[in-house]
Amino acid sequence: MPYLVLEKLENRDVLQVLRLPYDIVEKYPSILGQAGGLKVKVRAYIVRAYNEEGRVVKELRSMMPLEVVDNCLKVTYLHLKEGIPVGYFIELVLINFIIPLEEGDFEVPIFPNEFRKHLSYNTPEEVRRRVEEETYALEKIGRDIEVIGLLYKAGLHSIASDLTEALERFYKHDYEGSIKFFRKVVEALRNIVQIKGIKIVSEKRTQFLREYLSKAYQLISNFGEHAGTYGFMPEANLSKDIALSACRYLVRYLESV
Repeated sequence: MPYLVLEKLENRDVLQVLRLPYDIVEKYPSILGQAGGLKVKVRAYIVRAYNEEGRVVKELRSMMPLEVVDNCLKVTYLHLKEGIPVGYFIELVLINFIIPLEEGDFEVPIFPNEFRKHLSYNTPEEVRRRVEEETYALEKIGRDIEVIGLLYKAGLHSIASDLTEALERFYKHDYEGSIKFFRKVVEALRNIVQIKGIKIVSEKRTQFLREYLSKAYQLISNFGEHAGTYGFMPEANLSKDIALSACRYLVRYLESV
């Protein structure tokens, strides 16, 4: 489940890093202990950067994987690309571990079914107040992104990849682009139920689910897919809600198949 973190950007040899919260390091030794050899990453939603007085200097609002190095998150690229100075604070939401395997990346949710928060002990009061005010909204974003890890866990790697692209575009306000990938997610879920013959509780419920996914696919296809049709923020929001809820629902049953 999402982990909201606010930490100070530090130098570590030639790298710029953010320290991982102690409870993540303590509770996931089998994952972080392999970080040096496997280049484990954390999928994160980067929110803002603050200066030492607590003023917002960058609104980032972007999703990216961050490499784990010695129980820290490597943010050198972010430091160089955005010009964020060492000593400034970065607010981000940690969602999944990304573990590279021979068959492809595997994502593991961080503290599933919990929401945790860690603010650096020297956080300016103004920053602490702003983070507290937006905690609910950031938790919701984290829960959305966490579904990517659930799909990987269920072996649905291609759907997870499409959902990643959809959410990245959505949170960058590319609503039309996100709709296309939410449509691909719903189409793939429909095909799993139709082609693989998976039974959800009963044949009747499975039939209704197939019909729902088919209609949902048709609806999302109408959001800018054909001439004379358009998709804006309301359509993108609906597409996201349909795709995420369908993913969460199906994954629960696919785990037991």
